[in-house]
Amino acid sequence: MTRLRILLMLLIPPILLFLCALMIIWLPLPQPFPPALSRGRNLMSAIVTGILGAGYIVGLALYVVATFLRAGRVLDPVLASAGMVSKSYLVFGRQYQGVLEGREVEVYFVPSSGIRPAQLNVYVAADIGMRVAMGWRRPLLDCGNCERLEAAGAELRGVQVYAQEEERAGRLLNDAASSEAIARLLADQEAYGIREIYLQPERVWLRARPQGMNGKRFRQWLDDVLVLAEASEKAFEALSE
Repeated sequence: MTRLRILLMLLIPPILLFLCALMIIWLPLPQPFPPALSRGRNLMSAIVTGILGAGYIVGLALYVVATFLRAGRVLDPVLASAGMVSKSYLVFGRQYQGVLEGREVEVYFVPSSGIRPAQLNVYVAADIGMRVAMGWRRPLLDCGNCERLEAAGAELRGVQVYAQEEERAGRLLNDAASSEAIARLLADQEAYGIREIYLQPERVWLRARPQGMNGKRFRQWLDDVLVLAEASEKAFEALSE
């Protein structure tokens, strides 16, 4: 809806300005205005449309900037209200840092602009001691040399899992709470955008290109990442004893 509104603002005002310029040039006006189609009338048309055009450009720029800044703050109701510190990130985005459920959490969000999709990265600290990459397609950013692991359970059917520590990763995937969290984090990618999950020795990382981001959906994703962090630590501790 926002993109359609911006597109209409790009198309309609210039057309109206063009029609306004033609009317000023062609319409007969009383004295002391110059005659229609005269050089003086052309100059008057150029001045009027120039002033209106400059105002339009300034107004459009302010509207676009305000729209992107507002879109970048879509997570504020969830994260700022939870006490996380936020600041600007990559001009229109926001980054958040804080502690949730006893864990350090970092969130980076940049809204979509033009053909570039939105970007969301969620990092939750966890002492995992292993590397695992999960996604509906082959995850590319980590665990490049990992072996593929067959995910157990109907909820993870089709999910591609690559792990360095097969036994630890298998224990994690067989845990009901963690497998359900993984399934929710990776579900409905056509509707809500591409997502990948990376377990790294010191954290859980959710990488997403979300579509139609809103606070309620993000809160569910964040809760699932926290669940996954807790389950990953337990799997690591169980095999370390």
